Amino acid sequence: MADFASIVKDNAQALMDRSRKSERPEFNPDVLVNPRKYARPLAIDKIIADTKVSWEGVQYYMKKIEANEPIDPIVVVKHPRLDLYAVLDGHHRYWACKELGKKTIDCALAEDYSSVIFYLTEHGYLQPSAETTEHLRLPAKKMHENLKHFLEDFLDEEKIKRELERRKADSAARNKRLRAKFNRIKQK
Repeated sequence: MADFASIVKDNAQALMDRSRKSERPEFNPDVLVNPRKYARPLAIDKIIADTKVSWEGVQYYMKKIEANEPIDPIVVVKHPRLDLYAVLDGHHRYWACKELGKKTIDCALAEDYSSVIFYLTEHGYLQPSAETTEHLRLPAKKMHENLKHFLEDFLDEEKIKRELERRKADSAARNKRLRAKFNRIKQK
């Protein structure tokens, strides 16, 4: 059975040709295989990401970043109406940059998120094979449910605005604590 990367490589050129002809941008699967080729910096406060990540994974990337080792850009999809992006691949890298206080992060734009879902569905990535369904039924249902909630949240503009305000308030409070700590140290 071919792996995801080889399938993407085999279909990437045809999909990119189709994308050039269409009015609506389509998912470019080459973004997942060669994200550096499509990288551009985006403001980290314009990006939302799932918080269900392992702290060990975040720390791994924090060490790489602090040591100036190269890391792949994250892959994002743009919100259809707001100037916001959601992480499709690279949650640990995103949170590592966020924890380190980075203002921008290199991102590869995967274009229209509905095309991403269509592509994954078209190639059977969201439906396990009959042989594995027995063992994967509950995790697959959970993944579908999580994807549904993610997309509902991603399209809920009011919820996103509230979350951005909360993050801004958290950042302001953190800055206030750091200034107070700095002033205490300075006074000693």
